[in-house]
Amino acid sequence: CESCKQPVPGDCPVVYADRAGYSRQWHPACFVCCRCAEPLVDLIYFWKSGAAWCGRHYCESLRPRCAGCDEIIFSEDYQQVEGLAWHTKHFACLECETLLTGKPFALANASLLCTTCSQSRV
Repeated sequence: CESCKQPVPGDCPVVYADRAGYSRQWHPACFVCCRCAEPLVDLIYFWKSGAAWCGRHYCESLRPRCAGCDEIIFSEDYQQVEGLAWHTKHFACLECETLLTGKPFALANASLLCTTCSQSRV
């Protein structure tokens, strides 16, 4: 098995990943996403950089994910702060929904707050 390096008994089912080549095999329980360890045996997998990826993490390796709606951001027009990204329309105060592009804001636990809402929480 490519993952656990244990032998695969002849009567045990194995997983072959077409994109990895048929010389590599896994126990079904060992064929998991390299980022989150989600079992991939019954899912569509992606092969990148010599490893299997689930769809969620493969997409995140290509494009950022919006901290507001949890969807992949395909536009080049988005806001990024401290390693987090938002669609421009989701870069807004969590409390009052004021758009924050070009305005002062506070970021706490991945939540955006305008200065007014931030001060009222104190």
